[in-house]
Parts: sequence; structure tokens; C-alpha cells
Amino acid sequence: MNATTLESSAAPAGTGLATAMRIEVRKLATTRTWWVLSLVALAVGVLVTVLTVTGSEAGEHPPMDIFTGALIGGLQTAYMITAIVGITAVAGEYRHRTVTASFLAVPHRGRLIAAKLLVLAGYGLMAGAVIVAVCSAIAAPWLSARGLLGGDLSAGGITRAVVGGTVAIAVMTSLGVALGALLRNQLAAVGVLLVYLFAVEPLFNSISALRPAYPYLPGGAVQALTFSGDRAFGAADGAVLLNPWLAALVLIAYAVVITAIAVRTSIRRDVS
Repeated sequence: MNATTLESSAAPAGTGLATAMRIEVRKLATTRTWWVLSLVALAVGVLVTVLTVTGSEAGEHPPMDIFTGALIGGLQTAYMITAIVGITAVAGEYRHRTVTASFLAVPHRGRLIAAKLLVLAGYGLMAGAVIVAVCSAIAAPWLSARGLLGGDLSAGGITRAVVGGTVAIAVMTSLGVALGALLRNQLAAVGVLLVYLFAVEPLFNSISALRPAYPYLPGGAVQALTFSGDRAFGAADGAVLLNPWLAALVLIAYAVVITAIAVRTSIRRDVS
């Protein structure tokens, strides 16, 4: 199908952004994959949180650093899976040849991708809220029972960890949508995501020459949103993290830029 075929005619009535979002919500609610991956994200997030709490040791760190540090592993694993949900929302349609019907229903490609981005961000907020709440409910009392929380956890610190972790999962899910729209190949997009998260980001935090750039990467921005410490979790000489508000803007900027590139290139390419 020619790349301009679906764009050449004016969008019919009723295919505005709100309608496109309703279509995406219906897909999300009626497709088993999203719910299965949500449960996997929760289960794996809890497992990693449990393992992190079990491996935590007493030290000179303040209670909030111990608590938020215990959450980071679970949250990073969870947002990896919800990002795959975002990838599947777009690239999965190309893989299963359902994207043509989607573009016929919503001829404006940018509008369709924007609808997917917003709906999946909402999904990420809901999934993130549940995952963060469950992981926090496990980490705090367990760490306290082990005597690792020698002082009271501040309400502000807990709020930052919960809200920051939830927002991080939502934005990373949106990044998955943007990556899926850009690459269109589901396996390639998931592969790029995994290589980046498990190889590229750790490399930036472990090599001193690259470390100053780490806070501006998605993983560094996520840590700044959630972790109460000043340096990246896992090393005494880790990268100095950004202000949480700046970190949130960095994450949103990634999603916006990648989405803009994806929309621009998708208009020029054939649908199938």
C-alpha cells in the first residue's frame, strides 16, 4: 500500500484524537497480552524487590536511601516489561498485519500514534501505581523488621519515591510506544530495548569518562525520580543524579523527540 494513500483523503468525521483514544482503550481492554504482561511486570518487580531487600546490609546510608534503593531494582525491571507493552502496541500491529485496519479507522498517522502514546501512558500510570505500591508495601516493613531502617521514613521521601516511580513507569511505557513506532519491527525494537537497558546504560555508569552523561539517559533520569540519594544507586562513586523535576522533563523529552521522528518517518513509508 502506498505511503500516501491513507493520508491523501481527509479524515472522516469521528476520527479525532478522542475517538482514536477510545479505539486504543478498547484494544487494550480486550487483548489478553496487555494483562498478562502487566501481571508479569508486577510479579518480576516484586521478585527483584524481594531479592534486593534480602541482599541489603546495614551501613552508613540514611533510611530513605536504603528504602528507595530497595525499590529501584524492582521498578527498573517492571518498566522494562511495560515498555515492551508499549512496543507491542505499535510494532505488534505491523507484525500481525492489523495496522492497515488501524490506519483506515484513523487515517491520520500522527493522530493514531499520539492516541497510542496517551493511552499507553495512562496504562503505565495505572500499572506503575500498583507495582510501586506493592513493592513499597513489601520493602518498608521487611527492611524495618531487619533493623535496616534506623529512623523514621519521611512522608516527603515516600511520596517522592511512590510518585516518581509511578511517573517513571508511565513515561518508559510511552518510550516503548515511540520506539515501536520508529522501528516498526517488534523483535528488533524489543532487542534494541534490552541491549540498551542491560548493556549500554550500565556501561555509562561504570566508565568514569562516560559517567557525566548517565544522569541524562532514561535509566539515570528514572533513578533521579525515585532514589533519595544524590548519586546513582549501586556505587559509591556513581553519577551525580539530576533534580527530580529536570529528570522528569528529560524523560518526557525522549518520548516526544522519538515520537516526532517516528511520525515523520511513518508518513513517508508504506504501511505494508
